[in-house]
Amino acid sequence: MKKLLSLICVISLSWYSTMAQQDAHYSFYMFNGLYLNPAYAGSHDVVNTMAIYRTQWTKIDGAPRSASVSIHSPIGHSNNALGLIYTNDRIGTVQSNAFQVSYAYRIPVGKKKNTKIAFGVQAGVSNYQNRLGDAITNPGLSGIDPAFTNNHNLWLPNVGVGIYIYGDKFFVGASVPHLLNFSLNDKVKYAGDKADYARLYRHYLLTAGYVFDLGKKVKFRPSLLMKYVHNAPLDFDITAAFMFVDRIWIGASHRVGDSYDFFGDFYVTPQFHIGYDYDLTISGLSKYAGGTHEIMLGYDFQYKKSKLVNPRYVKYF
Repeated sequence: MKKLLSLICVISLSWYSTMAQQDAHYSFYMFNGLYLNPAYAGSHDVVNTMAIYRTQWTKIDGAPRSASVSIHSPIGHSNNALGLIYTNDRIGTVQSNAFQVSYAYRIPVGKKKNTKIAFGVQAGVSNYQNRLGDAITNPGLSGIDPAFTNNHNLWLPNVGVGIYIYGDKFFVGASVPHLLNFSLNDKVKYAGDKADYARLYRHYLLTAGYVFDLGKKVKFRPSLLMKYVHNAPLDFDITAAFMFVDRIWIGASHRVGDSYDFFGDFYVTPQFHIGYDYDLTISGLSKYAGGTHEIMLGYDFQYKKSKLVNPRYVKYF
């Protein structure tokens, strides 16, 4: 019975993936800004690298697996910045690989010029593969379902835009990572069916956060991620985190209607930090899905002090 339920869940998830083409949803979104918004590029004022791996619903075969690797940096002392991000997502028989190049132009504002308004654009390409031949079908059925005889391999370009306003202790961002709204019926054929099986929808994202001082050694950072995708409900992540002695983050999030998330992030050195997140599923899948695990590694390649106007050794977001 468990295997049957798992198969039903995977088929449902694969259907949802091909219909809405949802991007992976990381619980460590507040540290993975370039994945959400191209205007985030250069916001650390150093060469920032980040890697995140997420394995979701551990009890279900074929459940989502996601990985993201990014690097971004200002260009010299200018207001220009560049970023590069690679992502890999898997769910059931579907796999996608995407490369995105981001550019941001940052404008300092305010008397101290420590607040910046950044405008960003990105362009890239995604490769979607659906290896239907790998699906395990019922061996007792006579013949082979034509829907499982063809594999699909598609290359799709896309562009995105964003705006990101940030200072030493706050950030607000809005972005549309995918502007092109693809309908893929001309490229994907399922046994001659002309239904709208594959479509790439725009993603509308809003992020915000602020850091409060609760003493010399404790800081409190609430943050929010709101996402809207056509044909999907409005999605909210509400997060509260505490930082102790500028080295240890401990926090929790609530993804409305989906999960409670608990995480920690430790700065081994001022440049290197490692984080772990556990998501406790509360949706209808909770009896069958198991938990979700997410691991994060981050490293900042510091410039020499003589070459960097305002080095920031502690990152709040």
